[in-house]
Amino acid sequence: MTHDSRDAVNRRTALKTTLGAATLAVAGCLSNEPETVGFRVGGPWKPSRDPLDGGTMLRRLGITEALVTVDYDANPASGLATGWERLDDHQWQFDLLEDATFHDGASFDASAAVESLRRTVDSSAFAAVPVETVEAVDESTVTVGTETPFSPLPAHLSRHEAVILSPDAIDDDGSVTDPISTGPFALESFQSGSMVSGVRHDEYYGETPEFESIRYEVVADDQTRRMKLENDELEMATVLPHEMVDAFEADDEIDVYTPVTPRINFLTFDTTSEPFDDERVRRAVHHAVDREAITESVLGGILDPTVSPFSPDVTEWANLDLEVTAAGPDRARSLLSDAGWTTDVDDVRTRDGKELSVEFFMFDARSLPLIAQVIQNQLAAVGFDVNLTTMEYSAMADRVSQGSFDGYFTSWATLWYPDPDRLTEMFHSTNATLHHGYENDQVDELLEQARELSDREERLDRYYEVQEIVVEEAPIAVITDYSNVYATANGVNGFDPHPTELRFGLESIEFDS
Repeated sequence: MTHDSRDAVNRRTALKTTLGAATLAVAGCLSNEPETVGFRVGGPWKPSRDPLDGGTMLRRLGITEALVTVDYDANPASGLATGWERLDDHQWQFDLLEDATFHDGASFDASAAVESLRRTVDSSAFAAVPVETVEAVDESTVTVGTETPFSPLPAHLSRHEAVILSPDAIDDDGSVTDPISTGPFALESFQSGSMVSGVRHDEYYGETPEFESIRYEVVADDQTRRMKLENDELEMATVLPHEMVDAFEADDEIDVYTPVTPRINFLTFDTTSEPFDDERVRRAVHHAVDREAITESVLGGILDPTVSPFSPDVTEWANLDLEVTAAGPDRARSLLSDAGWTTDVDDVRTRDGKELSVEFFMFDARSLPLIAQVIQNQLAAVGFDVNLTTMEYSAMADRVSQGSFDGYFTSWATLWYPDPDRLTEMFHSTNATLHHGYENDQVDELLEQARELSDREERLDRYYEVQEIVVEEAPIAVITDYSNVYATANGVNGFDPHPTELRFGLESIEFDS
């Protein structure tokens, strides 16, 4: 059975009804029935102990929590902070929960939150976030001051680097070896690169998990994750290939979920070196790629073609006026000819005696190699000779940061924190972490203004304009949106994929009795 993002509301409503009925039933029974023990998740990504060094998985498992979480509309929501207020352009106040407890038994309060947050804001991970002060006003109130007006602050405090750790979790040298937080599960054991296990946090202030323990296994190979799920060695498998969906749909023992997430698969060009220093050549790629053919032929219609950094299925930050369908190969050929890349009798494009040959780097995940092969053929039809090189993600990131290149094909979560300020990391001339070398003063100004404004509509207008400009000037070429593929064993109930991949929501999952 397949579940997409449109099923989420109905499932949540049904789950609330089911849980309510279950609570009434349990209230009239003796509590001596055996509890279900253990929930096992398999995924390809290696976990980290330290939130500042890739602590995403601990957040997804429900071990760590932050002041701010993300709701199912991909907006900042109350977490360990019950709410917040912007006192003026530079000051924010966060009101804290008063009944949360750390896994080590210590009470969560403002002083603990401040100690943890100061470590976060002083780190390189928050170098671009202009936090100046973090102070405790009283036991349940924290203020955060920024150097400049900064509207996305609550969204940045939802990031996994900003989770709140117990003071005893932070060593004297500032490192973290035991991530003690407040989530529904507490860390039990950690095997670097292979496994994380947790146990139920019985003093959790929120929803009490049904099962006593959880385990996350690193299973890098897609087929192995599938086999482990089918052999009852996992209750959930994550980040599965889209080409497995049909098989899961035909299996009565497996439930498969394909929710759209705010993630894009895209090419990034080096705009500072030939041939992609010429906007016309970048736009030629944009027009030559048949996105719909890619999604239908390779991805079974699970993903949608797009040119926008944001999915309208997930957030209103997406500019709906952007044309998803590009002009096509004839327009691409015209642009290349205008740029001086002309064809000879063998239909090979050259300029000044040099062939139009490019190399695209990529890593082997999220169907990128399959998509890239189709792109390779589509670009060949307009005169590009494209070579594809697959490498480890870290090797690719290192390579494109070291010097000139042609392009790289990658996948990014565009609402990794729930605010379009993520566009700053994508396109600002000095703050971007994409390695395109793109510079546009108007884009910079719009992004800087949008960071400061408090009015949502005024921010929308600026971010819409940024999206229009970058689609036209094409420092990147967005190809598809992204649907995560999760599969769970039959009998697992209550799983509701989070739109930004923030959490698995294991505390809400039940087993059929």
